[in-house]
Amino acid sequence: MEKKVIQYIEEQRILEAGDHVLIGVSGGADSLALLYFLDKYAGAFKISIGVAHLHHGLRGEAADADEDFVRSFCTDRGIPFFSRQRNIQEISQTEKISVEEAGRKERYDFFITMAEAHGYNRIAMGHHINDQAETMLMRLIRGTGVKGVSGIKSSRDNLYIRPFLCLEKKEILDYCEIHNLAFRTDATNFQRDYTRNKIRLDIMPMILEINPRAEAHFNEFTKIANEYEAFFEKYVDQIEDRILTSKANMVLIDRDSWLSEAPVVQKELLRRSIFKFKGSLKEIEYNHITAFYSLLKSDKTIWEIHFPHDIQIIRRYDRIMVTEKHKITGVGIAPKMILPGKTYIFAKERLIFETKFVTQDEFRKKRHLFSKELENHSEKYFDYDKIKSILVLRSRQSGDYFYPTGVAGKKTIKKYLIDKKIDRSQRDAIPLLVTDAEVLWIMGYAINQRYLADDDTKNIIRVTYLMLGEKCDSRYSGNFG
Repeated sequence: MEKKVIQYIEEQRILEAGDHVLIGVSGGADSLALLYFLDKYAGAFKISIGVAHLHHGLRGEAADADEDFVRSFCTDRGIPFFSRQRNIQEISQTEKISVEEAGRKERYDFFITMAEAHGYNRIAMGHHINDQAETMLMRLIRGTGVKGVSGIKSSRDNLYIRPFLCLEKKEILDYCEIHNLAFRTDATNFQRDYTRNKIRLDIMPMILEINPRAEAHFNEFTKIANEYEAFFEKYVDQIEDRILTSKANMVLIDRDSWLSEAPVVQKELLRRSIFKFKGSLKEIEYNHITAFYSLLKSDKTIWEIHFPHDIQIIRRYDRIMVTEKHKITGVGIAPKMILPGKTYIFAKERLIFETKFVTQDEFRKKRHLFSKELENHSEKYFDYDKIKSILVLRSRQSGDYFYPTGVAGKKTIKKYLIDKKIDRSQRDAIPLLVTDAEVLWIMGYAINQRYLADDDTKNIIRVTYLMLGEKCDSRYSGNFG
């Protein structure tokens, strides 16, 4: 058995000389055999080891005895030992998750914390072929894709390693017997309250009656699925950044590029868009992805769909957003009087605004800014003599209008924003420079041709704006870096 594990470690390259390995040890057969093996071969592998044990607070004195057993085993061999006690039942109720999930979450959190605190770069666990079969069946029952059935990996994130994933449970039990490893038995492993236990105790025995080699075949299948998954993941990695873009509170999807991919790639990109935004695919099932997929493939240009954990997916014409419920609404800009020759910094609105009188010579040097191609430039020149009332910076209001350049006649701001297909929830966040109800400038979008400066203008006022987070004009670099 030892030769088999050594060969597996070398083939999978899951250990390197100089590694510091933290072993998760419950005291059961699998983890104790792994601890014994790695301690025995630590010199040969040129690694150092330590042990982490989580007391789940579920089995009273029996759990206390487990902790004492593992601590004593480590003390006798001079192996560093770390333990933590948690009330998994209470955590399960507080976080409204299953006891299984709470235990797993706390276990991994403990392992990571100890590894970071004590300089371990590998975390070893005792999963084996039978665990692989149970995991695959559990995921299939709950609903999964190829990624799910690719099963447990020999290594993950260059951190977690599973050296016994080449062994069957029987081989581990035989190993314990040969080396007199008096492992602990967790009575909860025989309770059918937990999904994995039901699979192990009820479903797997029936499957093995049909084919005693079923677990080995399941393991072979996960290897094949893993190879396909690795190839597929590499391809999607190469195209992801072209199609998915992260913003402050959302992920944007380039639908045209997305449509050019095969359906299987499209669905994976949708999964990734949710993961990219939320950092998790918890409770996101295949039916969620297919619903998302169907809507995005459809010709509907305005829709919303809600997923678990307040995930909201919105389409507004060509703009597809994965965001959080209630986070998409724009923030209105309260009216602010603007005087000539001043610089304003509005921190809440993340906006810098400057007005300055300039000469005709300065204006002529900037005439190219009025070309159609630079219509949305952040610097504009107005005829101040045409402005009969005070200038105000604010959000849109009912009745606002302007005379857009290149278009004959008057247009309401509402109609303009609708025509530009700007999402209604974002419209209040667009700064407007107005005089009474007439808009001089919809910043970032359009300008009122009636107020533009020309060669005959005597009093020219230059207006410049800059949103925080955009590339800064050198004049403002000292103000906000």
